[in-house]
Amino acid sequence: MNTFIAFGAGLLFLLAISGFLNSRKNAESVLSDAVDSDFEEEKKYLVRIDNLSGILFFTAGIVQLHLYLELSDQLRNVLWFFNLHIPAIFLIGPLTYLYFETLSGGRSVLRFFHFFPAFGSAIVMIPFYLRSNEQKAAFLANENPQDPFHAVILTLLVLGTVFNLVYPIGLFRNVWRWRKNSSEKRPVSFLPFLSLFAGTIFVLSLFVAAQILYMPLFAAASASLTILICAIFLMSVASPNLTHSFSEESREARYKESRISGLDVDAVLVRLDELMTVKRSYLDESLTLGKLADELGIHAHQLSEILNARLRKSFREYVTRFRLEEAAALLIREPERSILSVLYASGFNSKSSFHKLFQEYYDCSPSEFRNRKSAEKRNDFSNVDPPDAVS
Repeated sequence: MNTFIAFGAGLLFLLAISGFLNSRKNAESVLSDAVDSDFEEEKKYLVRIDNLSGILFFTAGIVQLHLYLELSDQLRNVLWFFNLHIPAIFLIGPLTYLYFETLSGGRSVLRFFHFFPAFGSAIVMIPFYLRSNEQKAAFLANENPQDPFHAVILTLLVLGTVFNLVYPIGLFRNVWRWRKNSSEKRPVSFLPFLSLFAGTIFVLSLFVAAQILYMPLFAAASASLTILICAIFLMSVASPNLTHSFSEESREARYKESRISGLDVDAVLVRLDELMTVKRSYLDESLTLGKLADELGIHAHQLSEILNARLRKSFREYVTRFRLEEAAALLIREPERSILSVLYASGFNSKSSFHKLFQEYYDCSPSEFRNRKSAEKRNDFSNVDPPDAVS
C-alpha cells in the first residue's frame, strides 16, 4: 500500500515536470521567434496554462509525498518536512479552480483572498516549523498529548480538506452546465472531467471522514487519491488533445451562457467582414484582438467569443487566413516582387512565421507556390488556339 502511495507522489512530480518543460518550450518559442502579436498571445496563454498545471501538480505532489512518509513511518527521518504539506493543502483548491477558469476562457486572475487560507495556515504553523528536530520527533511520537499544536494541526487538516471540497463541487456544477449548453450532440471532453471532479469529491470526503470520524479510513482515502492520480496520468497520456478539446467546448458553452447581452452578433459579423475585405485591417502588422475590437466598438472578450463560437476560429487563425491569401495574390500578381517584401506587405512581421504558416496553409513554400502558379499560367497561355489568319 505504501509503495503504491509513493508511486502516486512520483506520478504527480512527473506531471509537474512535464508542465514546466512545456511552459519553458513555449516561452522559448515566444522569445526566439518574432511572431505575430496574436500568435504571441496564444503562446503566452499556453505558457500560463502549463505553468499552472506544473505548480498544481507539484503542490499536490508535496501532499501525496507527506502522506507516504506519514503512513510508512518515515517522517522521523525527514523531520524538516514534517507538516510542510499543510499550506500546500490550502493551495490545491484555488490552483485547480484557477487552472480550469483559464482553460475555459474565464477570468485568468483569481482574487487574492482565495489564497488567504494558505498564507494564514503557513503563518500559524511558523512556530512549529521553527522547532528543533528533537521537539518535532517528540511531537511525532505524541510524548506530550497536551501540546496545543495537536489540535491546531488537526483543525487545519480538516479545514483544508473541507476548503478544497468547495472548488471541485463548483467546477463540477460549471462543467455540467456547460455540457448542457454545448452545441455538440455529445461533447466528448466534458465527461472525463466530470468523472475527475466526482472522484475528487469522493476522495476528499473520505479524508474528512477519516480525520473527524474514523481514522482507519485514512489509508483507504490515501489509496483512493493515488488511484485518482493514476487516472489523471492515464488521461493525459491516452488523450493528449483532451485538454484542448475541453478548452474549445467550454469556451463555446460560456459564450452561449453569456449570449453577449444586448449585442447584435450578426451586425458585428457584417462590420467585421467589411473591416477585413474593404478596409483590409489585417494589413496592419500590429493588429491585435483589442485593436480590432475597438474598431468594432465592442470588448475584446466579446470579439473572441464571437470568433470562437460563430466562426470556430481563434483571432490568430482568422487574421492569418486573410494575410496568407493576400500574400498569395501578391505572389501571383507581382512576380518580380521579393518574398520578403510580400510578407511585410500582407501584414506579417516575421519571416520564419510567414514561411511556416504559408507552408501549412498551401502545402508548399512561397517560392514553390509562385513557380507553380507561373507554370500554370504559361501552360494556359500555350493551350490557347491562335486566331485565324485574316484572308
